[in-house]
Amino acid sequence: MNETTCTFCLGFPSSLQQNMGSQAHFPHLVIAGVEPWGHARPLCAFAARVALTRDVHITLFTVPRVLERVKTEVARGFGPEHAERQKLVRVIALDTNVEGSGSFGENLKKEQERYFVVFVAAYQKLLEEKPLTCFVTNAEFPAVPAPKTVVLDFMVGSLAGTVKSMNKNAQVIGFCSGMASYLYLSFAPRERGGRGDFKQKAHSISQETGRHIHEVAEELAHTFTDEICQIPGFPKMYHWEFDPQDTKFLTNGFLGPLWLSLFETYEQCDGLLITSPEAYEPAAIAATKDWFAESKRGVWAIGPLLPSTTSEKAKSGEESLSESSAAIKTFMDETLKKNGEHSMLYISFGSAFWPQDFAKVEAFVDVLIEKKVPFIFSHGSPAAQLTDAFKEKVGKSGVGLLSPWSPQQTILVHPALGWFVTHGGHNSTLEAVSSGVPMICWPFHADQPANAVNLTENHQVAYELLEVRINNGLKPIYRTGKAPLNTIDALKAEVREVLDKAFGEDGQKKRTNVKKLKAQIDAAWDKGGPADVDMGNFLATL
Repeated sequence: MNETTCTFCLGFPSSLQQNMGSQAHFPHLVIAGVEPWGHARPLCAFAARVALTRDVHITLFTVPRVLERVKTEVARGFGPEHAERQKLVRVIALDTNVEGSGSFGENLKKEQERYFVVFVAAYQKLLEEKPLTCFVTNAEFPAVPAPKTVVLDFMVGSLAGTVKSMNKNAQVIGFCSGMASYLYLSFAPRERGGRGDFKQKAHSISQETGRHIHEVAEELAHTFTDEICQIPGFPKMYHWEFDPQDTKFLTNGFLGPLWLSLFETYEQCDGLLITSPEAYEPAAIAATKDWFAESKRGVWAIGPLLPSTTSEKAKSGEESLSESSAAIKTFMDETLKKNGEHSMLYISFGSAFWPQDFAKVEAFVDVLIEKKVPFIFSHGSPAAQLTDAFKEKVGKSGVGLLSPWSPQQTILVHPALGWFVTHGGHNSTLEAVSSGVPMICWPFHADQPANAVNLTENHQVAYELLEVRINNGLKPIYRTGKAPLNTIDALKAEVREVLDKAFGEDGQKKRTNVKKLKAQIDAAWDKGGPADVDMGNFLATL
């Protein structure tokens, strides 16, 4: 965002201030939020931006484990002068707790099923204009007018049909915090270049074999082939390139039903909010708008959705989420004094993903220590089990800092940071670009490999590590015609080569390119910019 004109902490029209007293007549927007931070964070930013722009009650549902983080993240979008505006956003945790000792994916599926049940009960109360109570805090929120618009994160998008059955006048909008390009490839019809026959294929196999539809969908969702895929505006890729790491510890028991529900979301929603800026993936966003226009449905590209990184409240709000914030700030300040600007790496694979071949993680870090490149390694995934020997090695290196959870946006804007080693999650990608930070990509699954290709090939703002791949990732890459060698020596050689380029002339070119892309993305929220226009068009539907 353009920090001089478009941060969340700017004032709002005086007409809005004058109307704050007539809240009984405000429309009511419901947002169904979820736990994964790459989904939750943009929803928080969306809620804040809406409240700063329109007179509207907002009920943001979340889950107990992230309630406090969500409340803090929403608050980051408001300055002290916007206290009354902030009160329009009610953050309420639903009782999604379940008992079980299954896999991560199986437990996630159970929690989602529980989410659907308790959301429907809460939504019914809102339709009846009754008060609601937060499951965690027991705080009671007073009755407000019945909602007419419901925004559903894609992970719970299959609620669309239920919401419409409960309120035939409801407008149901899908919220896409993932990469529009990958979602277009996955859900657009075959005649539009997508792979949108997944649901039809799953039902056909289920009917022919008598197997449960979820079992069939699970198998199909984990099957990657040599089919050549063409995303609008991208080089061609093999289908198996979208699965370069082993992520079954996350996706088993969950991915198949999720894919089926995503098709329901696309079919049943009345419109689509996309958190990508048009400048980042213009061809896919244009193709999605054209596709939805066939059924007279709107698509609004309103990214990037990020809180301010300059206001003290926003910065302290993020830093309060990490116990390591003070140590991180000290480490970066000392690195800046000792090594200068753009001299260190920040490594994070997000809040869920983690490499299953830890030897490759160690090899990567060994090269950093060998070359004396300072780094912060954030390991927020539940699957991140660091050995004592690894922790000791990093601690004794004098160049590394380990952190279980890091204030990412604060790190990204620090002058000591040179490069972001990322899994390529869409939220992290947009945060990096919006901070003017080039990347080294280590993608795992789904839209992450597509982001890596967009960043390296289309925008020339990143490198991608190929020798970190395993399983399907060891198969040939269409754009190079080669497959990874899959040895530790090959990985170390690749890391050395990438680091030499990154901290040399080639890396400076990529840094210049990312600054240019940042300027284009910042302009999206300028008055009359594409995000500003699309947000206005969406709000006009409330």
